[in-house]
Amino acid sequence: MSTTHFPSGGPSTSVWQVLYQNAILEFDNAKLPKRIWEARSAIRDKAEESLDPSERLLLDNALQSLQVLEEWTVSRKSS
Repeated sequence: MSTTHFPSGGPSTSVWQVLYQNAILEFDNAKLPKRIWEARSAIRDKAEESLDPSERLLLDNALQSLQVLEEWTVSRKSS
């Protein structure tokens, strides 16, 4: 269950990528923490099974982006 196939016949996308996109594209601040948590969890799960250095870099970059998004969200709440 590591990939999601889009009905459009497009390329397969990993579950972590779908969850990551859901987090990055979430506009509802009430839903954002859950989306970030889901994406981060899926990315970490994938990182545990991945040995490919280029994929590891992609996963690390995604985790860093989620961290920035989370920090930005927290700073907006504080303002």
